[in-house]
Amino acid sequence: MSESFHNEDFQDLTFTDREILTTATHPDFRAWLARIRHIGGCQHPVHLVGHTLTLDTATGRLVHAFTSAEQPHGRLTIACGNRRQSRCEPCARLHQGDTYQVVVSGLAGGKSVPDAVRSHPRVFATFTAPSFGRVHRHATDSMCRPARRGGGLVCTHGRPVVCPDRHAADDPLIGSPLCRDCYDYPAAVLWNAHTRDLWQRLHRNLYESLASSRGISRTAARHSIRVAYAKVAEYQRRGSIHFHAVMRFDGPDGPGDPPPTWATIGLLTDTIRTATRRVHLAVAGTETILRFGAQLDIRPILPGHGNDDLTERAVASYIAKYVTKPDVAGITVDRPIRDAITISVLPVTDHARILIRTCWTLGGRPEHKALNLRRWAHQLGYRGHIASKSRAYSTTYTALRAAREEHRRDQADELLPDDPDAMTDKRWTYTGNGYTAGQAMFADAIADDLQTAREAARDADPGGKRDGP
Repeated sequence: MSESFHNEDFQDLTFTDREILTTATHPDFRAWLARIRHIGGCQHPVHLVGHTLTLDTATGRLVHAFTSAEQPHGRLTIACGNRRQSRCEPCARLHQGDTYQVVVSGLAGGKSVPDAVRSHPRVFATFTAPSFGRVHRHATDSMCRPARRGGGLVCTHGRPVVCPDRHAADDPLIGSPLCRDCYDYPAAVLWNAHTRDLWQRLHRNLYESLASSRGISRTAARHSIRVAYAKVAEYQRRGSIHFHAVMRFDGPDGPGDPPPTWATIGLLTDTIRTATRRVHLAVAGTETILRFGAQLDIRPILPGHGNDDLTERAVASYIAKYVTKPDVAGITVDRPIRDAITISVLPVTDHARILIRTCWTLGGRPEHKALNLRRWAHQLGYRGHIASKSRAYSTTYTALRAAREEHRRDQADELLPDDPDAMTDKRWTYTGNGYTAGQAMFADAIADDLQTAREAARDADPGGKRDGP
């Protein structure tokens, strides 16, 4: 670049052009591009300085050194790993793909799970929240809330309990209560906060129900059969959590062990229904008794790739879709709330704002201290993982990440393979995160290119193992 260009032409460029030019003319530009492609075009990368030294334990000789000084701009840039699509789409997409592999391997085999697991009884179940008050709803073939036979037209607060409208699916009114004073906001928040405990009780009740139906003890039931699951949490429009879950019968030794011949899809369905009805939880310090909602949808999962059936890959794709989208526009926010004043300016509906304020209020009471409701107010009190599974359901996120990291090491030579006679000294310090404006544009382009390549590969092999997110 000539001196005259620096002094005259550079000043005439727009801010965007200057940022792009500054980034592209940096001596480390090509190496930096390769690094950003290596981390998938992460939108908010983390920058570290330091080193990883590999030493021979017998001689103390330096076998291998990996330092930030050798990296572009003198720092190691790694992916943020955020699982929220609203925070980092490339990293969320990677996590979505991992979730798909976790779920589908437990249905169709693969990733250390034997293919014979496809013959095990398995269902896709949706567990809903109970009612906390009448809310507006979307119904394609009827009005929102018709009048009940023999019922009144107004509540005790003098507000209508009927709604003759036919709300569109994207109507922001859907999920909001017909009467806010009738709606049990504290119970709705406490439901979200205790869903983890309710699920644990449900899982325990499954064995009690099996034991009862077979006329054996619960210990004997556990020694003869296992119920494995993978589930994802989703917010309903009213702000209450419900669960979508894959549930499967295994033999006592896990997915490689066939269940007893008496373990059928019908028994699995009946067991889930019975166990769900028996779940209840008394909230300490209140008179609230929490239960699952009356609506419980259970459908068998069929092997194959048919378009008309609830197949293995369709279920895995469905669950993976939700794992990176825990935030619902107008209902939740993707960052913790630091003070009560912030609540009044959040980009949420009035109904969600009341739920968040209720979290904040209940979080200040001693009887609810253990729930950390203020910390989880941005999630309406929900404090569990968006996706979780039983221990023996399938492979793990850790195993998938380890396999991917090993592949990356082979390509990038960042670390030597494990050596029993070597000692590793790792010292890394955080120095910041993110990009300059110019760098962000190149990173976005890389992320788009990688996504286009993935979609092309999936389209080229629609029925293969790459099928999924």
